[in-house]
Amino acid sequence: MLNLKPLYQITSDSQLSFDQKMHALLQLGLQYFQLDIAIISEIKDDDYIVYHAISPDNSLLIGTIFPINDTYCVHTLANDEAVSFHHAGTSHIAQHPCYLNFGLESYIGAPILVEGKRFGTINFSSSQARAEPFNQDEHDFIELLSHWTGNEIARNEKLTLLQAQQKKMAQQQKSLEQMGQLAGVGAWEVDLINNKIYWSEVTRQIHEVDTDYLPEMESGINFYKAGENRERITSLVNKAIEQGGHFSGEFEIVTAKGKAKWVASKGLAELENGQCVRLIGAFQDITSQVYYREQLEKRHEELSLALESRSLFLANMSHEIRTPINGVLGMLQILEASSLNQEQQHFLTLAKDSANSLLGIISDILDFTKIDSGKLTLEKHPFNLNQLLNNCIDIFKPRAQDKSISLIKEFAATQNIIALADPTRLRQICSNLVSNALKFTHQGRVTVTSHIHLLQDDKAIITITVADTGIGIANEHLAHLFSPFSQADDSTTRKFGGTGLGLSIIKNLCQLMNGDVNVESTPNKGSTFEAMIEVELQTGEQANIADIELANDKTKLEHLRVLVVEDNEINQIVVGEMLKQQQIEFDVVGDGLQALAKLKQEAQNNRFYSLIFMDCQMPNMDGYQATEVIRKLPPPLATIPIIALTANAMSGEKEKCIASGMNDYLSKPIEQKLLNAILEKFA
Repeated sequence: MLNLKPLYQITSDSQLSFDQKMHALLQLGLQYFQLDIAIISEIKDDDYIVYHAISPDNSLLIGTIFPINDTYCVHTLANDEAVSFHHAGTSHIAQHPCYLNFGLESYIGAPILVEGKRFGTINFSSSQARAEPFNQDEHDFIELLSHWTGNEIARNEKLTLLQAQQKKMAQQQKSLEQMGQLAGVGAWEVDLINNKIYWSEVTRQIHEVDTDYLPEMESGINFYKAGENRERITSLVNKAIEQGGHFSGEFEIVTAKGKAKWVASKGLAELENGQCVRLIGAFQDITSQVYYREQLEKRHEELSLALESRSLFLANMSHEIRTPINGVLGMLQILEASSLNQEQQHFLTLAKDSANSLLGIISDILDFTKIDSGKLTLEKHPFNLNQLLNNCIDIFKPRAQDKSISLIKEFAATQNIIALADPTRLRQICSNLVSNALKFTHQGRVTVTSHIHLLQDDKAIITITVADTGIGIANEHLAHLFSPFSQADDSTTRKFGGTGLGLSIIKNLCQLMNGDVNVESTPNKGSTFEAMIEVELQTGEQANIADIELANDKTKLEHLRVLVVEDNEINQIVVGEMLKQQQIEFDVVGDGLQALAKLKQEAQNNRFYSLIFMDCQMPNMDGYQATEVIRKLPPPLATIPIIALTANAMSGEKEKCIASGMNDYLSKPIEQKLLNAILEKFA
């Protein structure tokens, strides 16, 4: 029968420290088993750490670490119960590292559990073998000893944690009091059992009451401004009392001296047996914060209105500038189709280049504005990558030939790639880089190369590299090369022209498409620009992009009747001449009201239009309003395809046109081939 009295005396002695209790338990075990060495170990991963120990010469130090596999305790832990060896040298563990290294003949140990989790072991050993194996009582005793040891360790850990928490809480309380004074944060407490209220010094200062003021629940609530503020705090407090939990809010109060203040009040309800016994919380004067926040909100509103005004201004400027350019380019396209001698053709080419250059500058400024305001949105359409790149580069062949520069394309790596992205923006990136390369290259070559790097989920990084043998860029200018309105130096602008926005726009476009652009350059040797964008890849049936290809040029258009709704006389002539070249019958009206009248007049004679080209900004009735009215007319008038003609290149214009009931969109200046494509699409 085990004698538990010594165990009870040790563990119940409140005068003993934790270390003293551990030592006493180990000493009790040594006496019981008549062995020399006693160890309490802590096991962490594969390490056996001496937690407490008694050895004959005190050579076994606390904190000493052994590999767990070099100790007999590896068997104890593997069996998860008491294990013993009375003569290791004659047993199956005679080759164990513990026996070979330390010569321990006898051993008994048991695992220690703390809060149900493995902590380590308690074990006793000796270099002397025992005459007889350890009996069942001895096994039961060490199991009991390990259980009591585990309880003591758990109790000590909790006590240590509690002491640390108490110390931390005391430090935090002190810090909170100091911070409260510095930050003007007060504390309050409501004792619902004794019906008492406590206000800290800062809380009293916020309410502007005397130091001997004794707050009550009703009087405390009455400081809140009558009406919505008082009703809201009353509701929050009552809800917390009934349901528990916390509450917070910003409220306006009136102090004891009649001064209006804004405060932030936070509270927490403490429940016992489902009943609220106490409310505690914090109180802060936020009058200044509320004032500055209101000022910021007012300023933000003003800035929003200013941005809206800027967008409207840019939209109007876009319309006003693009409208005459449309007239210029349209007339030049019409003139180009007439019979011209060589000198006239040369002058016409110069005029077109100048007009396109002006259009490019306007487009750059509008793109930069949209990017700067975060309003540039990307479209997503499927396209044949190499077809787009080839078309883009081929446009520059005449320019390269004029300068005797080789324009080389290397697109083998992206053959038969169908990408899903914004083809217009990719074309813009490529065109800008090639245009710059040709501009700054006087002899040699410009090489355009494409690469693809596959990603997961049918995505890929497309890299367009444009390398030239031009004038190059000095190293000190590379850092700000992609900054807006920046060029290599002032002489670049004087000699080559440009706004300095192109590369900034390219970088922003690449980053919007989850990519970037880099440059390497050596003065007088050339530059290499590398633009990367992320695209989705399409295969199989998904790769059918016939719906985005321009219609066949041979489509017959003579049967069409078109109504042109345009208030600008020059643009009326431009669109009319383009339609004449396709032998298309058309009528022209000056605004939305005239368009409605013309449609009804023709319908009375059983004559209907195949298509309507609708300008968006017109006097009397604009294109959006006219389209909405047309869509409410009886068929077939309501279903006539309507194509927007707009000089507004700002973000969202196409969506606005579609939302009003239009079928498609042409941006001014109108190109003959794009107008033909629209005609063929709806023919």
